[in-house]
Amino acid sequence: MGAALNLAFAPYRQIWVAPLALAILYGLLKGVRARAAFGRGCAFGAGLFAFGVPWIYLTLSRFGGMPAAAAALACGLFIAILAFYAGLACAAFARLQSGDGLDPWLFAAIWVLGEWVRGVFLTGFPWLDVGYAASAPPLMAWAPLVGVLGLSFILTVSGALVAEALRGRWRGLLPVFLMAGVTPALAGLSFVHRVGAPITASLIQGDVLPTAKWHPGTLRIIARRYLRLTGESDGRLVIWPETAIPAYSHQLRRGFIPTMQRLARIGGRHFLFGLVEGNAHDPRGPVYNAVMSIGRHDGFYRKRHLVPFGEYLPWPSVLGPVLDILHIPMASFTPWHGAEPPLPAAHARIGLTICYEIAYGSLVTQGLPGATLLANVSDDSWYGHSNEAAQQLEIAQLRAAEAGRDMLIATNDGMTAMIGHTGRIRARLAPFREGVLTVVAEPYAGLTPYDRFGHTGVLAALMLVVAAAGWRRRRGRRLPA
Repeated sequence: MGAALNLAFAPYRQIWVAPLALAILYGLLKGVRARAAFGRGCAFGAGLFAFGVPWIYLTLSRFGGMPAAAAALACGLFIAILAFYAGLACAAFARLQSGDGLDPWLFAAIWVLGEWVRGVFLTGFPWLDVGYAASAPPLMAWAPLVGVLGLSFILTVSGALVAEALRGRWRGLLPVFLMAGVTPALAGLSFVHRVGAPITASLIQGDVLPTAKWHPGTLRIIARRYLRLTGESDGRLVIWPETAIPAYSHQLRRGFIPTMQRLARIGGRHFLFGLVEGNAHDPRGPVYNAVMSIGRHDGFYRKRHLVPFGEYLPWPSVLGPVLDILHIPMASFTPWHGAEPPLPAAHARIGLTICYEIAYGSLVTQGLPGATLLANVSDDSWYGHSNEAAQQLEIAQLRAAEAGRDMLIATNDGMTAMIGHTGRIRARLAPFREGVLTVVAEPYAGLTPYDRFGHTGVLAALMLVVAAAGWRRRRGRRLPA
């Protein structure tokens, strides 16, 4: 059933599969010992991620230059680690279950706590959290209140309660009916308000192959393509993708950057484009995956959360020699550790993220309430014609809804799109071809409950459920036979 759970996520978006798959898992864990529950949880997790993130192998093998056997081994190890989290969650539930009405709530609490740990431990991988399956009306209305983890809990506990109802405990469905009744009313709530005038934005999709992007001699061709597409656009704000210009910022100081500054000054426009920021006077200094802002106010945004094994090497003293022996190439970016305030652009304040950062809600909320508009730039070409781009767009929908902000997404060849402040996709380009998407975005101000408190309230409630189950079990052991 873990493999089937993928049908709940983009691009399939069959949300009903999520509670169904988890209801079956819950049923398989009832009354079993922790060891058996661990095995069933690992099998469920392995199915989920083996069919959910096969694009990792594609990236390592086809575009990363890793030998096929090494890529398969690395991908298998990664899936095994992710499955281990699911196994631990199921084992913990098996240890604490007591066969009463609290069990469905306990199962959902432990499952979501497992998702949270997976998202933060060792830099985290918060991909395919169950809550992302709710990135569509009407459940999306819960996002500004409880965030993705809260949505994970809603879907998981609903599945477990349905499983209990099939065992004869129909009263447990009352919370499900109550939630279903409240959900339409939430759609009418608004925690944010418009500020300033609408902004016309042009999102440029260059469709540059990753095998050609970093090849010597292609820089001028790529720059001309983006300038040509920009000339065909009429947005006041123009956004190019992640590392759209595959060069160091200091290499562009003489020709390209002055050209962009002149275009901004003549046309009254503002440009955001991805490049690599380095120091010409320190070849061994930090190198950032960055976005440069050119217009009335110039500036930089540097990526804060890098992709391990993709943009940097964890534990280089241990893993570096292994990669050298296997002749595996590895990028070496530096994470930005300082604060990154919103960038002023086109009479808005842009809260930026780069690619993978969109999976971390805390990075988005750090820019609030200052940011009136969100933007994400990405290069999905590394993942080929896989589901990765659709999954990332689904994640971005949750981020927009949680924050209550319109979001502009510019990708190289993926899902270039505009998402409204309620999480609905308003417009997007077809993938795998060049093009321009011009949209009208609304700046917003204000804070949603999720912006104010993050996952604090949800995590506290989940831990309270687990603590209650632990106390119940301990008390049961002390009662005389």
